[in-house]
Amino acid sequence: MANTNNLTVASEQALVIIPPLTSNTNPNTAEKLEVTGKGEITVPTTLTEVQLGIQVQGKTSTEVQEETAQRSAEVVDVLKKLGAQELQTTSIQLNPVYKYDKDGNQTLIGFKGLNTLQFELPTDQAGGAIDKAIKAGANLIQNINFTPSDKALQQARLQVLSEAVKDAQAQANAVFSTLQLTPGKIIDIDINSTANPTPSPLVVEGLTSLNKASFAADITTPIIGSPDTIKASVSLDIGYSQNSAGTLASATNDNLTGAIKQALGIIDPLTGSTNPNTVQKLEVTGQGKVTVPSTLTEVQLGIQVQGKTATEVQEEVAQRSTAVVDVLKKLGAQELQTTSIQLNPVYKYDKDGNQTLTGFEGLNKLQFELPTDQAGGAIDKAIKAGANLIENISFTASDEALKQARLQVLSEAAKDAQAQANTVFSTLQLTPGKIIDIDINSASNPSPSPLDFNLVAGKAFATSTTTPLIGGPLTIEASVSLDIAYSSAPAGTLGLAFHGLQ
Repeated sequence: MANTNNLTVASEQALVIIPPLTSNTNPNTAEKLEVTGKGEITVPTTLTEVQLGIQVQGKTSTEVQEETAQRSAEVVDVLKKLGAQELQTTSIQLNPVYKYDKDGNQTLIGFKGLNTLQFELPTDQAGGAIDKAIKAGANLIQNINFTPSDKALQQARLQVLSEAVKDAQAQANAVFSTLQLTPGKIIDIDINSTANPTPSPLVVEGLTSLNKASFAADITTPIIGSPDTIKASVSLDIGYSQNSAGTLASATNDNLTGAIKQALGIIDPLTGSTNPNTVQKLEVTGQGKVTVPSTLTEVQLGIQVQGKTATEVQEEVAQRSTAVVDVLKKLGAQELQTTSIQLNPVYKYDKDGNQTLTGFEGLNKLQFELPTDQAGGAIDKAIKAGANLIENISFTASDEALKQARLQVLSEAAKDAQAQANTVFSTLQLTPGKIIDIDINSASNPSPSPLDFNLVAGKAFATSTTTPLIGGPLTIEASVSLDIAYSSAPAGTLGLAFHGLQ
């Protein structure tokens, strides 16, 4: 009969010799977790890029060219005095204009000239600069973009990489903790950083045939730049080892069964080859789903005005927009931005399809974010101040709540994978071994949940009672895939055979 002390020594020897095999440093065969962390940062835009046009039509090319040149020079002088940066001419055009008869024959009726200028100014100065440029002769707003400074973008790109690394580490820790694994070395790092974002455009419509007398009102429409979003991802391959501390602690020199179990805790993974191409393994994917209460509301409001002249419309839109912006700022609205500026002619058509100009329509759109319990009151006060169009309402959660939910959903997915694997192993009477590989498929933050509504509001709509807004929950999903080695031999048989006791 085998001596119990000798058997215990044999078990301890097995335990000493075998563990180094669990931490193979070869990245092709090492046990590793693959995880991708994501970072996202919004950067306030402080600069506005504007492209203006000077468009002229006339009977002769000389007449058109002279007026275009004169008005362009006046606009350039104004912009220089305002300290416009990156001022440049982007286009010069002089083209014939033809009239076509019913047979397709063309007749020259005049010429059209167009000069375009581009410049950059701090956003809080851009609205006034556009107004003064129009007074000087510009009559076409072709493009308005918002952008941060180069220094702010550079700092944000570094910060977003740090956030992505932290996110990857947090995800890995959530899975390791759930699966009771001990993290090891970082085997591989892959950075997928994004380039600087393109300038955020402001929707501009109309403003194409307005002269300086008709458009240039005394009140300037406020322009508030939207923030830029910078994203990046960092992928990590992290080695790990099985956390067997609990099993090892249960064995004593005086307990033969404990010694055998202790040996089995290390030996089981060796029942399949450490070569990932030949090892006996179970592949399982666990799913996780978590709902997050929405606490923030994103709102898009409009100020829509119609009138007989462009000046009348532009002045009222500017005045009401300024009042709405002031109200929202006092309420502490976050992410406040101008999303669209429009000024379009309104036509009446007769039965023959002929059009007659009857007036103009202006529309400015503003977007902001507030806690949901404050959003209803803010909408009501904005309507009282002059907003008369509600374009969009959607619900979202705070960044911190979404981050915590993403970690929780990974833990749920890992538990689900474990439960599935245990069910299969138990049914097939198999002995589970090491977790050979872990792959995290985490979901991105969900898009804001929209509110379905159909409402055009006027000042008469703003009653003393505010309609309560209650946001629906957001759903975050993720999956975790595990490759788990296993043995087909019963644990008791394997242990006795190893020690020559069978």
